[in-house]
Amino acid sequence: MMNRWRLLVAVLAGFALLAAACGDDDGGTEVTTPTSEPEEEPPPEDTTPEDPAPEPSVTTTEAPDPTEAPDPVSEGTIVVAYPANCIELGSLHSTCGGRVEETVQQTLAMLRWTLDGVEPQLATSWEYNDDYTSVVFNLREGVTWHDGEPFTAEDVVFTMNVNAHPDVAAVNSAKLGDIVGYKALSDGEADTLAGVTAIDDLTVQIDFTLPSPLWVDLQQISLPILPEHILGDVPHADLNGHSFWTDSRIGTGPFMWDEYKAGESATVVANPNFYRGPPKLRHVVYAIFDDNTAMLNALEAGEIDMVKYEGGSIPISEYERFRNLDHLTVMPMDAGLPTFIAINHDDERFQDVRVRQALLYAIDRQTIIDTIMYGAPTVANTMFPAAWARSPNLETYDYNPDRARELLDEAGWDESQTIDLAYYYGDETYADVIVAIQQYLAEVGINVQPDLNDGPTLFAKRDDGTFQLGLFANGQGLDPSTASIITACVDGFFTLGYCNEEVDQLMSEGSSYGTQAERAPIYQKVSEILNQELNKAWLWYDVRIMAFANRVPAMVRHYEEQPRVVWAPIYNEIETWTVDE
Repeated sequence: MMNRWRLLVAVLAGFALLAAACGDDDGGTEVTTPTSEPEEEPPPEDTTPEDPAPEPSVTTTEAPDPTEAPDPVSEGTIVVAYPANCIELGSLHSTCGGRVEETVQQTLAMLRWTLDGVEPQLATSWEYNDDYTSVVFNLREGVTWHDGEPFTAEDVVFTMNVNAHPDVAAVNSAKLGDIVGYKALSDGEADTLAGVTAIDDLTVQIDFTLPSPLWVDLQQISLPILPEHILGDVPHADLNGHSFWTDSRIGTGPFMWDEYKAGESATVVANPNFYRGPPKLRHVVYAIFDDNTAMLNALEAGEIDMVKYEGGSIPISEYERFRNLDHLTVMPMDAGLPTFIAINHDDERFQDVRVRQALLYAIDRQTIIDTIMYGAPTVANTMFPAAWARSPNLETYDYNPDRARELLDEAGWDESQTIDLAYYYGDETYADVIVAIQQYLAEVGINVQPDLNDGPTLFAKRDDGTFQLGLFANGQGLDPSTASIITACVDGFFTLGYCNEEVDQLMSEGSSYGTQAERAPIYQKVSEILNQELNKAWLWYDVRIMAFANRVPAMVRHYEEQPRVVWAPIYNEIETWTVDE
């Protein structure tokens, strides 16, 4: 029987020709404390020098006119692997939906694939005032939503307000924290952001409480604009899981929502009215995989054109297997990804910092890296993957189970209790990592029960207070300021009750300067605080092994030119991509 994705591609290709004629694997084996050496060669070490901190975009940025609009061929289809439960949550409640937002939804300006600046999209230009406390966006004229309604400044105002509203609990709420009126809205003293104003239908002004020269380059890129005429009347509490995200997602991007099959796929189709010209591809199919082995088999068979990287990609142990396949380009990519044990700070058992410190002393992180993870990640002792943002004066929490036991005894830890350790990575490597962590912790009297969860279950545990510990990661490869999502004093899934107002103030201050020399001491202070307080039990900075089908040459080229994986929508010129049949 033909694989379902190959069948879907064949059907879509048939439709395209007709149109032209007519006008977890979650079953990792149990391991003991790892001591074996890997049998295969590890992935090549990334020796690329670290990029400097982003500089603010020029005061006025004009959108280039497309010089070669794509011909309206629209006959190709690509299939992209996607994790389960990302599409369903939408852009308000998930950070793993960036690749859908690249095609369907858009931001005012999108991060370029080279990570050296932003590309004007729904805004054609913007201008800061002299002290960077205000920015005015000039919106693109003539843009319509996929349902034909005009895009206006009211959509921008609506998007900023809905992301900031506490009843929505959006994952990117903290990215609006420096906008005038954010605190009043968060505290229930206002209904909207005072600092976001529609001057007219095509002009929006955003005012900040302090200089924010990098806000356009680093914060707004994670805020896809939403249609006010569709979502404006939806109660805030109903936006999480709303049918808009799966049944009728309306955007302004180069592709339009076509079909969603729960647990199987989401398909988007070329937007013939896209302002840069109609895409050359006819369809992009997001094939949903909750089983990593199934994804790898589909990749090997040529049934998908790109692996997923949200929640895991090709396990490091499989690098050699896929690197030798002629139809693929395989590359290790810096993920800018601190991996950690998330801790519920509202749970009294973890409010004593000695318990959180014991978690790290108990786990031999370097041995896990060297054996299970083939030496690819590097040990983390604080949040920031960028070396320039980390203080040289950090506690290293070297493996010391005796010290862990001492701290637990001092804190009065009850060894008879069992703690839930949630995780959502479904590949074999992380299944083994989870078992190793479980065994290390058991040796010092912390008994955890691993629990593989999907996205909705994790959010439900957060909401009902039953979340305890979890193995997660957060993409911060673009810039340290993006890390506010897991430190800000807001009621969010990633913060889990942690709040330090000094960290909030420092994070805001760090984004108020435009040069690395000014910003580094600020973020280094943050790194010291998080190293001592352990809002998370920091484990390592991870990598992703990525693979792309050579039949989509522009996709391969764009990812070869992209310095690292980032968890924000990327402008990668997808409207120009073609398929070599």
